[in-house]
Amino acid sequence: MRSPLALGLAALLGGAPIGQATGATAPPPGSDEAAVFAAAGLQRRGNDHYREACATALKPQTERLDINHDGRDEVLLFLASSPCFGPARGGNVALFMQNASGAWVDLLGFLPGVEVLPTGGEHLGYADLGVANPGGCMAVYRWNGSAYVHAANRAIEPGGCQFR
Repeated sequence: MRSPLALGLAALLGGAPIGQATGATAPPPGSDEAAVFAAAGLQRRGNDHYREACATALKPQTERLDINHDGRDEVLLFLASSPCFGPARGGNVALFMQNASGAWVDLLGFLPGVEVLPTGGEHLGYADLGVANPGGCMAVYRWNGSAYVHAANRAIEPGGCQFR
């Protein structure tokens, strides 16, 4: 089964998904996904993954995509709802890009979100990313040349951003 993010990302990137979403199984050592898990602070214990200072096992899923059309995939990391991230409903997402030295760098931070939706926009060669949250409000993030920054909120349901 594909992650909730996969369908939104497929639409964002023009149709077909770019890579197979991986489930909660551990990625092979030395893989990009294993390096992303490490960059995200996930530690493997047995078949489970944990973040520092949180005793709750996480269920990470990844999706590979090319947000800036450079031919190299970035990796979206989705973590299902967890007390590790406070009261966020639905889950959290982070986006990792490999830098020039080969290290995976987080471009978004762990944002509360249940789906990435297409915004139709692009800035400085990078797709604008909309992160939908329970309650009908989508936070739109735009590339500023070095990081994704919050640009706006869009209601995706009537009254969705009323209190934001």
